[in-house]
Amino acid sequence: MSAYIDTALFVKLYVLEANSIETIQILEEIGEPFAYSHLHDLEIQNAIRLKRFRGEITKSQEAAAIRAFLSDVDAGRFERIACDLGDVFLRAGQLSAKHSSDTGSRSLDLWHVAAALETGCSIFASYDARQREVAALCGLKVIPVSG
Repeated sequence: MSAYIDTALFVKLYVLEANSIETIQILEEIGEPFAYSHLHDLEIQNAIRLKRFRGEITKSQEAAAIRAFLSDVDAGRFERIACDLGDVFLRAGQLSAKHSSDTGSRSLDLWHVAAALETGCSIFASYDARQREVAALCGLKVIPVSG
């Protein structure tokens, strides 16, 4: 796998949002199976639940979105990345020390960049400006071209 995809892009597959169509095109270009981590598993489902909490979707839409995600996992559209979680956290700490004072990056954003680096990905897909900046500083090709 050469591409690492931030959680926010995955959520756009299951809940219609701004950029959902663009995201689907990006993911089609990347191709399946999509690399995902234990953190993705939690974040995707939690992001969908938070959308209901905020009143952006109904309870039935929440349930359908989570079912669709889990169905895609079961169908093999997602492939769990093999990485040492300790190494990912260590790398995220190093990224924090090197970049957070300048970029304002958040710890979970750093974790995702660290996971991409630890698993040998060369492409990083994200809409988050701070996360994109750190990924680019680490030598990853950031997509889409503009966030």
